Amino acid sequence: MDAAQFVDKLDRQLARRKVELSNLLLMVKDENPDPGRLSSGARSAVVLAYAHWEGFVKQGSSSYVKFINAAQLRVSDLKFPLQAAYVSSAFKRASESSKSRYLGELLEEIDRRRNDIFSVAPEKCIDTESNLSSTVFKDVVKGVGLDVLPLYETRSIFIDQRIVLARNQVAHGELVSFDAVDVQDRISGVRLLIDSYATQLKDAVALGMYKKT
Repeated sequence: MDAAQFVDKLDRQLARRKVELSNLLLMVKDENPDPGRLSSGARSAVVLAYAHWEGFVKQGSSSYVKFINAAQLRVSDLKFPLQAAYVSSAFKRASESSKSRYLGELLEEIDRRRNDIFSVAPEKCIDTESNLSSTVFKDVVKGVGLDVLPLYETRSIFIDQRIVLARNQVAHGELVSFDAVDVQDRISGVRLLIDSYATQLKDAVALGMYKKT
């Protein structure tokens, strides 16, 4: 996968998600809605807004790691979080013992594998856990070697309260209600976040931000 292919794949995925988000918004903005249908539609939209949030972050990040794999770069040329993902199995073995022998083996393996060609399964860098909270999202961003943008910090409460908590309330059977304004707020926020993350990923590919400086 080259840079143009990566951008095309990301853009197509982003466009498809944004179309469905727009359709969800139209569904709940009927001028004379039936209250029951509005409630059901709004609750469904809240869950799907979260689904597109987690889905884009997970799939976009995965495509980014696959792009780096395809670049055929040496492990030592990449940022340290990516290097760590490459030797993560060695970290796991060393963590099971504090004996210097195991720690020495860890250092030796890291040194020995620095000249390997980088290739990892995306899930070694990306873990959205059971909920893509603001903390988990920032861990994903840092796990693929990128910086946490100011927007991600300022939108942390929105992510945790307006996206994740609301989705969990509906998914766990709580009879919470939402209206068209609630849906519009969440959909607009999700679109802003996934647009920003998409731009960050594309900039990273264009500028080689996965490389160690």
